[in-house]
Amino acid sequence: MAGALAAIVVAGLVYLHPSFPPSPRPAARPVPSAPILASQYSATYDFVTPSTGWALVVDQSAQPANVYVYRTTDGAKRWQEQFAASAQPARSGIRFFDRNHGLIFFGFPAQLYRTSDAGNQWTPVGMPPDTATSITFTDPLHGWVLAQEPGEGFAKHFFTTTNGGSSWTELPWPQRAVWGGQGGGIGSDLQFRRTNEGWLGASADQPTVYSTTDGGSSWQAHALPSLPKPNPATGGKPPPPPGSGFTFNTDVRLLPGAGVVAFVDLYAQGAAFTSFDDGKSWRALPPTPGETTYSDFAFQDSTHWWAMRFGTLWKSSDAGQSWKHVGQQIDEWDYRPHVVDARHAWAMLIGSRASGTGLAMTADAGLHWTYVKVPTPG
Repeated sequence: MAGALAAIVVAGLVYLHPSFPPSPRPAARPVPSAPILASQYSATYDFVTPSTGWALVVDQSAQPANVYVYRTTDGAKRWQEQFAASAQPARSGIRFFDRNHGLIFFGFPAQLYRTSDAGNQWTPVGMPPDTATSITFTDPLHGWVLAQEPGEGFAKHFFTTTNGGSSWTELPWPQRAVWGGQGGGIGSDLQFRRTNEGWLGASADQPTVYSTTDGGSSWQAHALPSLPKPNPATGGKPPPPPGSGFTFNTDVRLLPGAGVVAFVDLYAQGAAFTSFDDGKSWRALPPTPGETTYSDFAFQDSTHWWAMRFGTLWKSSDAGQSWKHVGQQIDEWDYRPHVVDARHAWAMLIGSRASGTGLAMTADAGLHWTYVKVPTPG
């Protein structure tokens, strides 16, 4: 997430390989076999360069869960443990802004730590009094938290910090605007770019997202265009008509530099729209390429996108309007790439047979991938 802490929790995912399209390039198979992080662990990675990155690993078999932070400076050839703690199992995430400054969060209630020396030392950060449901920082100083009181089923408190969490200020929560109509409200995918521009998904009777241009003091609703007509040949269902009582859930992802993608969760299909003018206009995306879904998108920049599923890599150079099949990996892993630059990326590996996850890297724009070591507690 550019601009947001993100958690990756992998548990018991099993995938069946589809029929692969013809590959325009020779199939590539990384060798030897991939090191595996056992399924009792969940891992979240963040790389600031092709060689320097961190991993937040949670041992979910322990009660309370054990939490570890590791660092690599040689492209995951070696990992060094930097931090260990314990917490009740919950969402976790890691975000580094440069080679030295970073944040981690984990546990329930959420614990937040920061570092200014590349992870050699971690300092606890005070949190707002309510239970945090979403945490995001744009830099080491500026952050926002959505929170709820015990027993509440949705977030209704909103806090911001301008000093790295040393103090928090509660902002007005636009409940009247958000909860207009029957049911619905702002989602929990809070994301900010710089210190003023922020976006949120929503639950409403028509597809809607929200944005702020003043750091969260006020929010503007953006109704998304009519959903594209489904393809009956693929079993697509038409969207419910207005007033049917159906609730549309939306999510927003920030594109690197400028622009956003808004996703609409509709049955098993979904739809997506891009905006490059702060939500004034929206353009629908065509169906995703091959066997990919919207969750498989990775962004090199605002217009160059990657999508990969079952080893098949597709690329777009026009912000998702068209796609080109560029490579195929022939192994038993499902690759979930994260792009560092035009040539370098890392990918979480999820196996169809292996019990656990792996990690791979590419230095030639995704044509070939190399298995690398995973951080293993103990």
